[in-house]
Amino acid sequence: MSTPYFLYEEQLQQIKAILLETFAGEDVKIILINLDKPRYSRNSMEIAIGVLPRSPYNRKKLIYSMEKIEEIKFSYTVDLIDLSRVSESLRAHLLEGGDLWKDWE
Repeated sequence: MSTPYFLYEEQLQQIKAILLETFAGEDVKIILINLDKPRYSRNSMEIAIGVLPRSPYNRKKLIYSMEKIEEIKFSYTVDLIDLSRVSESLRAHLLEGGDLWKDWE
C-alpha cells in the first residue's frame, strides 16, 4: 500500500512532467515555489508553480497545463503563476528557495 507522501511525490512528478512537456522548447523557467514560509501554514494544501518567460510565449499553454493537471485529481490545490505578470519584488520573493524544474533555454 502506498503512503500519502509517496502518492504526493508521484503526483507532483506527474505535474512536473506535464509542464516540462507543455513548455518543451519554450524559453521559460519553471519553478516549484516554496510556500513553507512563516506567512504560510506548514499544513498548507496548496502547491504553487511559477512560470517565468524570458521572451513572449503562448499563455494558452498555462490553461492547457491546468486542464491536464486537473485530470490527475491531485489532492492539493495547484496554482500556476505567470511570474512575468507580478511585481519584481513579489517575483524575487517567490523565486527565493524554490525548486527549479526547468531553466531558460
